[in-house]
Amino acid sequence: MIIATAGHVDHGKTELVKALTGIDTDRLPEEKARGLSVDLGFAYHRLPDGRILGFVDVPGHEKFIRNMLAGVAGIDLGLLVIAADDGVMPQTREHLSILGLLGIREYIVALTKIDRVAPARVQDVTDQVARLLAGTGRVDTAIYPVCAPDNEGIGALMSALCERAKAANAQTVEQHFRMAIDRVFTLNGVGLIVTGMVFSGTVQTGETLTLSADGSQVRVRGIKVHNRASACAKAGERCAINIAGRGLSEKSARRGNWLMQSSLYVPTRRIDVELQVLESETVPLKHWTPTHLHIGADHLSARVAVLSGGAIPAGACGLAQLVVPRDAFALHGDHFVLRDQSARRTIAGGCVIDPFSPKRGRARPARIAALNALRHRTPADALTALTDISETGVLLAPFAVARNIPAPRLDSLIETLGLRRVGPHAKQWAFAETQWRALLAKIIQAVEAFHLSSPMAPGASIKDIQRALSPRVEAAILEEALAALTYQQRLHMHGTRFHMPSHYAQIPKRDQQLLARAIPKLAPASGTPLSLHQAAKDLSVDVRTLEAALKAACKYGDMVLIGKNRYVPKPYLATLGVIAARLAKLSPDGQFTTAEYRDQTKLGRNFIIEFLEYFDRQGFTERNGNARRIRRSGGDVFKVTHDG
Repeated sequence: MIIATAGHVDHGKTELVKALTGIDTDRLPEEKARGLSVDLGFAYHRLPDGRILGFVDVPGHEKFIRNMLAGVAGIDLGLLVIAADDGVMPQTREHLSILGLLGIREYIVALTKIDRVAPARVQDVTDQVARLLAGTGRVDTAIYPVCAPDNEGIGALMSALCERAKAANAQTVEQHFRMAIDRVFTLNGVGLIVTGMVFSGTVQTGETLTLSADGSQVRVRGIKVHNRASACAKAGERCAINIAGRGLSEKSARRGNWLMQSSLYVPTRRIDVELQVLESETVPLKHWTPTHLHIGADHLSARVAVLSGGAIPAGACGLAQLVVPRDAFALHGDHFVLRDQSARRTIAGGCVIDPFSPKRGRARPARIAALNALRHRTPADALTALTDISETGVLLAPFAVARNIPAPRLDSLIETLGLRRVGPHAKQWAFAETQWRALLAKIIQAVEAFHLSSPMAPGASIKDIQRALSPRVEAAILEEALAALTYQQRLHMHGTRFHMPSHYAQIPKRDQQLLARAIPKLAPASGTPLSLHQAAKDLSVDVRTLEAALKAACKYGDMVLIGKNRYVPKPYLATLGVIAARLAKLSPDGQFTTAEYRDQTKLGRNFIIEFLEYFDRQGFTERNGNARRIRRSGGDVFKVTHDG
């Protein structure tokens, strides 16, 4: 269990930790000289049952609140230290507020320096502390009077900490590894050491991790957990990790960076949050207020974009977006603290809802509804709520990263919830079945509307359908939905266009007659096909008339434009594709040359070059010097569709 001290300067936090553990956490010469903690200190105490209490001793002076904040993220218990002679002081209140904003609900209070005051004063301060805690809703917090130098009350306080350690819940290790770095230093003969709190997952020696400073890969050479060598570290522990990598030095990493599994390396500059403004504020927190953001062990400036109402009143909660000037790293559920622009007081804090906010529409009703869905605590509840309201599906990759869900757990979650996965593996969406069926119905309506507006057209293209749908649907989703509707025979496909089964449109009879005369010229039984101008001259027709008929045939999927002024019938194209595939199959290296293809087809060289370049553009072939290979089956490229 990790415990962080909190409280006003000179209230005896460091002395108390020394009494509990025997370790002096003031390690810097400046701290020794001044008798004042200016940076984080760490101490550990092993209990008889083998459990370890880890202590983070934080500075109490207001000038070092930034350092204090770097050490309290992710802790299990707050040890609020209040001197009996001073009583509750400004930093007492601020530190207590900070612990609350960071989601720390477990506290023990140590009332120090009781040897300096009369028993009545001890009781007065105890009552004062009780009232302070009651005002924050913590009426059952235990208060332990102690005198650290004389070891008075230390045994009772340690017993209470032991009982809390026994009751502490083990943190999940099923997520990817993620550690907030709060200290970086080099040891002679060892190398670079980074220390911090492990927020999630596990890591073992020999593994490769990513450093958030620049995305570089580093290897774990050694691990110490609670100041003892270990083969691994896991969520809920403080650890020191010896890392190595190309060009790695103390300049490569800093306090505030993260050490993480590579899939979590997804930087962001817009973070949607649930924001709580402290009751101590005298004015509402206005839209676009400049602040200092403390998250994990990091500290950076941030603007607060209030998503509703233009301001959040003191003591109230609201939705907001934090806009930061550089790349930051956050996940759903991370707690944070905001201090004012001068960094002199804590004003607000809260919890991350979505670390990957969209660039536009942050305050639109649909986005607010999505954020309310994402506020659910468990991934299952959040994904259920989100897919229930999403007409265009939920993109799975950012959801999985934001919730730190490894692929096997995501697969299991989707299967358990009965969701439909749509799209290519690298970019998939999840749909609730009700929303998927609704999308199919909207596509049918869009095609029907297209027929009404263009009755002579063979059908609607994917772009026609995409333009008709609102909200906009990604092309990959639309393609899969159209494939499903075609398979169900609710739509028919003619070339690259889709139409209702009852729809019948054909090329005007005059154009059909012209095309019937042109086809033998454009796809002769032998010899090279004619170009548009050559065919028009042979047929004694105007070029523009023939071209209009050929363009209409292209829309119906019967003809293909392979190059400038070069039209061929779809079946002829398919025949030439079969010849190319056969040549590649018979070749020892799976390739064929232009000359070999020309000899096989007995067609003119210029025509062959134009044709093969068309194959390349369609992804059917791929050029490699003077040769080509087949990239994919010609079935999709040269599909000929005739369905009325």
